Amino acid sequence: HNQQTMARIAWYQEKIGAYDQQVWEKSLEQAELNGIDSKPKKSGHIKPDLIDVDLVRGSTFSKAKPDSPWTALTRKGLVRVLLFPFFFQWWIQVTSKSISTCILVLYLMQVAAAVLYVEVPAASASELFGPMCLMLLLGTVHCQIVSTESNRSPSASPGSSSPARRRSGGGAMDAKVKRCDVERLRQASDTDDTMWEELLQEPDSASTGSSDSEEEGRYCPGLTLPPSATLSSDDENLQQGQLSWLQACHPSRDRVSAIIWEQGECKKADMSVLEISGIILTRVKVVEQGMGYLALGGLVTATLSLLPFGFRLAQRLDVTRLSALTAADLAVMAVGQPDAHTYAFFFITTVERVCLTGLFFFMVCVAERTYKQRLVFAKFFNHITSARKAKMSEIPHFRLKKVQNIKMWLSLRSFLKRRGPQRSVDVIVSSIFLLALSIAVILCTQLLNSHHTFLDSETNWELMVWGSALIVFLLRLATLGSETNCKYSNVSVLLTEQINLYLKMEKKPNKKENLNIVNNVLKLATKLMKELDTPFRLLGLTVNPLIYNITRVVILSAVSAVVSDLLGFNIRLWKIKP
Repeated sequence: HNQQTMARIAWYQEKIGAYDQQVWEKSLEQAELNGIDSKPKKSGHIKPDLIDVDLVRGSTFSKAKPDSPWTALTRKGLVRVLLFPFFFQWWIQVTSKSISTCILVLYLMQVAAAVLYVEVPAASASELFGPMCLMLLLGTVHCQIVSTESNRSPSASPGSSSPARRRSGGGAMDAKVKRCDVERLRQASDTDDTMWEELLQEPDSASTGSSDSEEEGRYCPGLTLPPSATLSSDDENLQQGQLSWLQACHPSRDRVSAIIWEQGECKKADMSVLEISGIILTRVKVVEQGMGYLALGGLVTATLSLLPFGFRLAQRLDVTRLSALTAADLAVMAVGQPDAHTYAFFFITTVERVCLTGLFFFMVCVAERTYKQRLVFAKFFNHITSARKAKMSEIPHFRLKKVQNIKMWLSLRSFLKRRGPQRSVDVIVSSIFLLALSIAVILCTQLLNSHHTFLDSETNWELMVWGSALIVFLLRLATLGSETNCKYSNVSVLLTEQINLYLKMEKKPNKKENLNIVNNVLKLATKLMKELDTPFRLLGLTVNPLIYNITRVVILSAVSAVVSDLLGFNIRLWKIKP
């Protein structure tokens, strides 16, 4: 259905485009189409000593991408959480059996809490729906994280179908019969996945791009495949040709003469991008990470878990009778009258809050640690061209005194920027930002509607705790992201190397021409970095300017309305320039 719709759109586009064409344009298009096949051709090759703009931008070292659009991934995540027991095998594959079992227990406890909610008059709606929303959010985020095309079993790799691997010994065949048992299990779970999604929506839309089994099965021997799914010899030759081209043109093949320190002695060695980045990666791993934000996440988790009890206690507590109250009286105020249903409900919701809130802030701390490591990568990269800092950091050192060294420096810069989790952490940070934005809008709306009774709602207190915690983490991530970008976009390194070139020209006038060429390349590299390293950023996230402006106007308009209502005069914060 979708393909038919797109075909009709393409047909109408060509139809209306034909009315805009003159006779010369139609003749030119026909001549171009007829002339391509008739042109004489000869074999050619790509020169590996040249660079593309992708090298400076960072897309040369590409990362895994999702195999479905984000809308489909969001829908899958919601379905797989709402119908968790039916997708239990899928959850085992993307997590582990123990973790999936724990999540299943939380799911069943949530169902029990929904049943008990009607019989517990003291319970608030946030105690029931808060963990539900959090479970949906976490499930959707995890579904987007594990949706990359590289998330395949080893038997699903293209290399497993090559003739050389098929001709390997009986042990390899046994292994394939097993890198296949796993594949059949995966196909079974994907079949269940497709079945349940088709029950919830149109079959055509559910079957497009939702099952990975068709694509993965083509690489698994022993399975019955349709003729269109098998790889032909031409396809294998094409893949091998692309692989050899990548190996020949990849900047990691280049080498630079670098200085390293071993036990205080200065030595030289020819090193590649991979070797230098490997040393830097080792140094990054030994850098100690702070525990402050993990402790903050634990504190927020405990606060949110105990907040409902504290709120009920604060509402019912009479300060004048405080000395006459016993611990049992305080417990009755916080929980309610002794009742099995009441105690069961509050026990379930408390466990849900502790587990799910703790899991959420655990993911936030993972994102914070990743951003911190990115900053350490950037710091070590800046130390490469400084002899003193390179020796102190125990990393290789080289100067940008040759054009080849500049190319290596740009390659290393691009490579280090792509190290570690990228898209998965961006998914977590985006969810934090969207959650904080939603909470801010809800709080502003509540303040506008009923600011006199705003603090009388338990939900508002919970939202304020959530919003405060998320703002702290977002500011932390924004600071780390900003510092990392400044490190990688720091042109002072290139300017310093230009000064060093002039010093070399003064000492060695006979090499002035070559040094001038290097100096000109450094100037071009500086301009190119300024051209490519200025994306529109919001809290460390690259976003569309239109989205940023809309978000800015919405948030500042809501805050302006609240402040104006409280102070008694109009304030227009959205007109303030950032």
